[in-house]
Amino acid sequence: MKRQRNSVESSSSREDGASLYSLKCVSNNMEQLDIVFLGAPESGKTSIIRQFINGTFNTKYTPTKQASLYSSAVVYQNRLYEMNIVDIPSTPFCPSDGLKKPKLGTPSSNHFSWDDLQAYAAAISRASVLVFVYDITSSESFQFVTDLREQILECFDPDATTVDLPMMLVAGNKHDLHRFSRLARRHISHMVRKTWKCSYLECSALFNWHIGSIFHEAVRLVNEGPAREGSNSHYRLPIRAWKHCSCNIL
Repeated sequence: MKRQRNSVESSSSREDGASLYSLKCVSNNMEQLDIVFLGAPESGKTSIIRQFINGTFNTKYTPTKQASLYSSAVVYQNRLYEMNIVDIPSTPFCPSDGLKKPKLGTPSSNHFSWDDLQAYAAAISRASVLVFVYDITSSESFQFVTDLREQILECFDPDATTVDLPMMLVAGNKHDLHRFSRLARRHISHMVRKTWKCSYLECSALFNWHIGSIFHEAVRLVNEGPAREGSNSHYRLPIRAWKHCSCNIL
C-alpha cells in the first residue's frame, strides 16, 4: 500500500466472546468518536471497515447478521482520539420510538429482535458521523441508502437543527467496477453534496483505494463541523457487538 497523507498504519487484535453494552475508554484524555456504518446489502461496508482496521479483504460475501464494534486509537492533526466504528446490519427502517414495532412478516422482524432494532436506533441517534455505503454499480443500492437516510431524518425532531443531527457521509464503494456502472455518478455526487449537504467519496475496498480517506473525512467533519450537545467522550453505544481493536494514524 502506498503511503499517502491520508493513508493508515495499523496494528490490530481481536477480542471475541462477550456481548458489549458499553465501551471502555482507552484513556480519559482521549476524545471519543462514534462512527456508524450503514448501507445496502452487499454494498461492502464491512469490507471497508476490515480493510481499514486489518488491511484485509475477503472475496467471499458473508451477510452481516449482528452489529460489530471496532475500536481504534486514531491520531489526527496531532490529537489522539478513541474511534468506535459500528457496523450495523442492513435494516429496512429506523424505529423512531419505543411505541412503534415492526409488523410480523416484515424483513426486519424476521431477522432482528425489537431490542436490537432499538439499540441500532440509539447508536444512530448518538453517532458522531453516519457513513452511508452503496454499490456504485447498483441503482437499488443507492435507493436503499436514499430511503434509509430519509427514514433516519424522520426519527429526529422536525424542529431539529443541523447541530442536533449527526454528521453524514456517503461512500460509493466498488470503484474497481466503475466501468460496469450505469449510474449517473456525477449527478449523485452533486445531489449528495448540494442537496443532502453531505460529504461524498468513492472507494474500492478490494484495492484499498480511498479507504483511509473515508475515515479521514469522518474525523475532519467532527473537527470542523458544529459541536453537538451530548456528543461527548463519555457516551457509550448501547449495542451488542463483537469487539475488534486496532491503532491507526490518519
